Amino acid sequence: MGLQKNTKYTALIISILSASLINEFIVKYIKSYYQEHTYKSVAIGMLVTVVVFVPLFSFVGKWLNKASKSYIKTGKKVASNSRTGLWISFLIALVILFALFASIRHDLDVLNDIKSLF
Repeated sequence: MGLQKNTKYTALIISILSASLINEFIVKYIKSYYQEHTYKSVAIGMLVTVVVFVPLFSFVGKWLNKASKSYIKTGKKVASNSRTGLWISFLIALVILFALFASIRHDLDVLNDIKSLF
């Protein structure tokens, strides 16, 4: 696969994961104020997801895609080889997103867990 396609796919993956992370944060925040085990709660959760994701993908999706592409381009420039820089910057972004997902979804602190290993 060519470098241009790799850049496109890595930027897309980072954008999708970032948008999903923002949605997780907002849904978790709303659930902290309203958490009942009823059908009304399910309907409210579905409504919140739609209300969050529609503008998120139309407005923030474009911004996240631009930011992701900019991040990837910077990573390619920093390394001596564009392909190596692309993959290093992609892996760094995935590690950061992993830590944020672990924190928001499962209340896990990746940094403390890594520190406790050493």
